[in-house]
Amino acid sequence: MRFDKVLVTIDVQLKSEVLQQFLPCSADVIGSTLASIAIGYVDEFKTGYFPAIDFFKTIDTVDPDLIVSAEQVSWLVAKLAREAIELKLRPIFSSVQFQSIQTCAFALPKIRPNQLGAEEALAKFYTPDSIKVELILTMMRRDSDIEDGQAEPYARKMMFRWLESEFESIKIANSKAL
Repeated sequence: MRFDKVLVTIDVQLKSEVLQQFLPCSADVIGSTLASIAIGYVDEFKTGYFPAIDFFKTIDTVDPDLIVSAEQVSWLVAKLAREAIELKLRPIFSSVQFQSIQTCAFALPKIRPNQLGAEEALAKFYTPDSIKVELILTMMRRDSDIEDGQAEPYARKMMFRWLESEFESIKIANSKAL
């Protein structure tokens, strides 16, 4: 018997019907409102990029409650996603350790103002329903060959299989056997 550890980074988007159970309105409203504000800012100041959500805290014309709402929804999304991941993966892996959880909406958008469909893409980006999760999965194996290289592909496959139905979308961004 031996224990293999795999570091996995995934991007997940919570299902809107799960999120709607806890919110008075759709998280899409936050995303589209922030996108409109960002487009107005770019039009006014002629920047070549869209700012991150935290930047809007410095602008007096942006309602602070909008930013607080985005932060609260992102906290809820992280909590719900963490619970779902833990619930689904605990029976499969010996241990599931969360290294980091980051809300994608608070990063700097990779969308540019002159890009086709920028407003729609920006609204989707600013919607705080997606997170990036980095976790370490430990599995017990009976294999005798220590360097067989099967732990990482197995962990990726099982993780995707068990989490696919739980989220709107799931993408395994990176994985590495430790």
